[in-house]
Amino acid sequence: MELRHYGWMALCAALGLVGCGNEAQAQDDPALEDAVAYAGRWATEPALCGQDGEEDRAITIGPSHFEGTEASCDMEVTEEGENAWMAQLDCPPDDMATDERMHLSLEEESEGGEGEVLTLTYLDREDHEVTLMRCPGPGE
Repeated sequence: MELRHYGWMALCAALGLVGCGNEAQAQDDPALEDAVAYAGRWATEPALCGQDGEEDRAITIGPSHFEGTEASCDMEVTEEGENAWMAQLDCPPDDMATDERMHLSLEEESEGGEGEVLTLTYLDREDHEVTLMRCPGPGE
């Protein structure tokens, strides 16, 4: 199990009496966002991560939010298994989709050794798949 998963378990144990699963609390505390394996900045290719003055076209996924170049959606997530989640997106009417279901699947390292890979399967778009790589953090 990765170190961040142990950190999440320790945080839950420490905060158990004050509502560790509280979604509003997770949105307000960036440290809690890091505890969710799928949370972070993702792109289909490294050039879209916006490093070295390039245009940033990465999407940002938090515990309960999906922020892309064309949509900003609330997201209700349920765990389906190890590194697999089902998400229900609720987007404002002026964005591309208003309600949509999506399956998220995280692989720790891609076949090419490129680091973490997140596959999004859009269930309401005939199971259209998008494969994303985690964008490097500052200084990486």
